[in-house]
Amino acid sequence: MQDVIKYTFLLLSLASAQLFAQNQQDCLSINDNFASLTDSGKYRFVNEISTKTLAKVNFDKLKNYQQYLNEATQVITNKNPRASMPCPIVTETYAQLAQENNWEKIPKVSQLVAPYELAQNNNTKAILLIHGLTDSPFTFHDLSQFFYQQGFTVRTLLLPGHGTAPSDLLDVSYQEWQIATQFAIEATLAEFEQVYLGGFSTGGALIFDYLMQQQQVGEKINGLFMWSPASKAKSDMAWLAKYVDYLPFVDWIDLDADIDFVKYESFPYNAAAQVHDLMSGIVGENSMKSRIMHDIPIFVVASEHDQTIETKQTLVLIEQWQQHEDSVASKRAQSRLLYYGNKTSLSDATLSNIKVTIPDCQKGEMCAEFYDIAHSATTNAPSNPHYGISGQYRNCGHYATEPDRYKQCKEIDKPIIGETTAENLSHSLPLQRLTFNPHYQHMIDEITRFLKVTNY
Repeated sequence: MQDVIKYTFLLLSLASAQLFAQNQQDCLSINDNFASLTDSGKYRFVNEISTKTLAKVNFDKLKNYQQYLNEATQVITNKNPRASMPCPIVTETYAQLAQENNWEKIPKVSQLVAPYELAQNNNTKAILLIHGLTDSPFTFHDLSQFFYQQGFTVRTLLLPGHGTAPSDLLDVSYQEWQIATQFAIEATLAEFEQVYLGGFSTGGALIFDYLMQQQQVGEKINGLFMWSPASKAKSDMAWLAKYVDYLPFVDWIDLDADIDFVKYESFPYNAAAQVHDLMSGIVGENSMKSRIMHDIPIFVVASEHDQTIETKQTLVLIEQWQQHEDSVASKRAQSRLLYYGNKTSLSDATLSNIKVTIPDCQKGEMCAEFYDIAHSATTNAPSNPHYGISGQYRNCGHYATEPDRYKQCKEIDKPIIGETTAENLSHSLPLQRLTFNPHYQHMIDEITRFLKVTNY
């Protein structure tokens, strides 16, 4: 089966290259229009639809996961202004889905941002993967292939307000994300014998939030995967977002070109307010007093220099999770922290509560070329055709208010690449934010070890 997928992947990649060579209007050909797109907001707002057209998934009326996938895809088709645009970005996950569903050789944008399931012919084990704020299930196209090859049915979830256009986040609530998360987790638990839950950023916070409100979770959940899990915003002013959002005509923290077809670039105050309230329920002084920790091993990937999430607060949350009174010894033996940073930045409590691995990076290796691991980088492989080392997309949104620097970041032959720390931004060359994990294979090796000790 995997050989067939790789052959299909090769054919689709060749077809996508041919389309791009023909210079047809597609998701990549808009890259040079970033200045006008920022001004016009062409891809910032959802399509206007009739009241009879499906605008949201009704989770209360879903009968099964396939119905969910169908409805979520319909919402994207109805509301995303680029839904039908061809997009010559072919991943192995798309190649597999295209083969199974008789899709066209060239993906549509809607097919790349939609939730999906890679199904095995059994109900033995499954992993549910939940993306982060402003992202889409494309975040997991690379990792999905790894888990599928390990025998997992792979399911993904599209959070409400995502996969369409940034304006869909203007009135979304974190309670809607909670409802979607509850549906996906409970449907997966009902159908499979063993389950793993994985979340990137806000997806991780939603998994913690769900579990911390359950008196019991049973024995089906073998482990958790958390990539850069959301715990506390890096900015100390994040708590102000919900108050600013009350002001009339003040909707956006960042206005960008929204060139990235699988992740929003423009960012509304409401989105920041909602994720702040969600995080406040699971960690920190305002966390719910009734939260419940469970005896579930955890695999965490975190960067010391993450400029979206405060990693120190994430580590506090992980320490608290590890202190489940009935299972400290077993969790310490099984849980893992894959840390991109200096060991001296870790507390004694972290080092004593979880096995820590810090990858080596020797001079001359690919990883040595980058300036710290960014929040946005942990889940994507260097080979990713969109976010990888040869991908055309460049994350330059940190220069959105500096048009000349933004243009330079997008066009210069060799920008520096890394996380958007103050030090890295002080260089004379523009900084492209890192969008793939140069330690990806090392991470896969560590995940494999974690699966061996937790896959009972």
